[in-house]
Amino acid sequence: MANSGTGEESNTDDQPQDIKQESILQEDSDEQSAVLQLMRITDFRYVFLANMMLFMAFQMRNVVQSWLALELTDSQAWVGVINGSPAIAIILLGLVGGVASDRWPKRDILLWVRLGLGLVNLVVGYLVVIDAISIWHLLFLSIAQGGAIAFGMPATQTIVQDIVGRRRLLSAVSLNQSLATVGGIAGPAAGGALLGVMGVAPVYFVITVIYVPVIYATWKIKTRTRTERLPGSNPLTDIKDALSYVKSSPPLRILVALNVLGLIAGFIFPIIPVYARDVLEVGESGFGILMASFGIGGFVGGLGLAFLGDVKHKGWLLILTVIIFDPVAILFGFSRDFYFSAVLLFLFGIAASFYISTVATLFQTYAPEHLRGKIMAVFGLTLQLFPLGWMLGGFTAEKFGAETALILGNGFSFIVIIVMFARSRSFRELR
Repeated sequence: MANSGTGEESNTDDQPQDIKQESILQEDSDEQSAVLQLMRITDFRYVFLANMMLFMAFQMRNVVQSWLALELTDSQAWVGVINGSPAIAIILLGLVGGVASDRWPKRDILLWVRLGLGLVNLVVGYLVVIDAISIWHLLFLSIAQGGAIAFGMPATQTIVQDIVGRRRLLSAVSLNQSLATVGGIAGPAAGGALLGVMGVAPVYFVITVIYVPVIYATWKIKTRTRTERLPGSNPLTDIKDALSYVKSSPPLRILVALNVLGLIAGFIFPIIPVYARDVLEVGESGFGILMASFGIGGFVGGLGLAFLGDVKHKGWLLILTVIIFDPVAILFGFSRDFYFSAVLLFLFGIAASFYISTVATLFQTYAPEHLRGKIMAVFGLTLQLFPLGWMLGGFTAEKFGAETALILGNGFSFIVIIVMFARSRSFRELR
C-alpha cells in the first residue's frame, strides 16, 4: 500500500505520517477510549463529516423521492421501484467499482462520485420546477445515482481501514455509521418538514446544497492509497479472483447469504409512506418523524457499538440483530398508533446499525489485502438486495396487504437465519 499522507495531527512533525498514525492508534485503551483515539485522526474526521452530511442528503432524498413517486403514481409498488432501482446499477457495476477502488486513489473516486450525485439531485429539482418530471425521469435518474454509488461504495468502505488500520476497524466503522446517522436523524425530519412548507423542488435544491460540504470534506482527505497490482492482473482476473475467494471462504459465504436474506428486511420501507398518509394519517411531517425515529435508532446502535470496541463474538452479535428486526418489522405492519410505530422503527434502526457495521467489518477482516476493494464490492453488491427488497415489498404489499407481506418476508428470513446459526459452526465463530 502506498501512502502519500494520512492526515493525522501530531506535535512530532518530523515523523512520517504513517508512523504518527500508528502511534495514535496503539495508545493504551485504558488511557484513552477507542472513540477519542479515532477522532484525533484528521482524515477520519473528514470522512466522518462527509458521511454524516451525505447520509443526511440520502435520507432527505429518500423522503422526497418516496413522496414524489407516490404523488406521480399513487402506487406503493412504484414507491418500491423508485427506491430500489439504484440497486440495479449497483449490481451491474459494483464489481467494476471494486476494481477501481483497488487501482486508483479512493479519495479521488469519492470526489467525482459525490459531484455526480449532487448533480443528479439538481436535475430532478429542475424538472419538477418546469413541471416536466415523470415517473420515468425519476426512475432513470435513480438508476444513474445507483451507478455513481457503485463506484463510491467500495472506496467508502475501504478508505476507513486505510486511515485507521485493522485493529480499530470495528470501532471506526461503528462510529462512522453512528455519527453519519446523525444526518439520518435530521434528514427525514427536515425533509418531511420542508416538504410540508416548501414543496418537492426546493427540497431537491436543499439536498444539492448539502453536497457542497460533502465535496469539500472529501477534497480535504490527504490519504492516497491504492493496492499494488499483482503481476499479470487485469480487471477481469481481479473480479474472478475475488469471486473465487469468496466462494472458497466459509465466513464470507455466510456473510453473503445473510445479505441475500437481507432482501426481506427491505419490505418495510415502501410501506412506511403509505402508512403515514393513509393509516396513521400524519402526512409529510409525520412520515419524516417516522424515518427520523429509524435514524435515531441507528445513531444509538452505532454509537453503542463504537464504544464497545472490538466485539469478539460477532456471529452472536449478528443473530441478535435478527432477533430484533424481523419481529419488529412484523409488528409494524399491525400497528395503528403513531408513537408505537415510531418506537418500532427506532428498534429497527438499532438492529440495522448493528448489522451493517458488523458485516462491513467482517468482510474486510476476512479479505486479503490485494482483493479488499473487490470483496467490499461483493459486500456492497449483496447489500443492494436490501433496496431490491423495497421493490419486491412494494409489489407484495400492494397485492396482498402490508401485514401479509411483512409476515411472509420477515417470518421466512427469521426462521432461515436462526436455522443457519444453529447448524453452522462457522457462523457462530465469526470474529
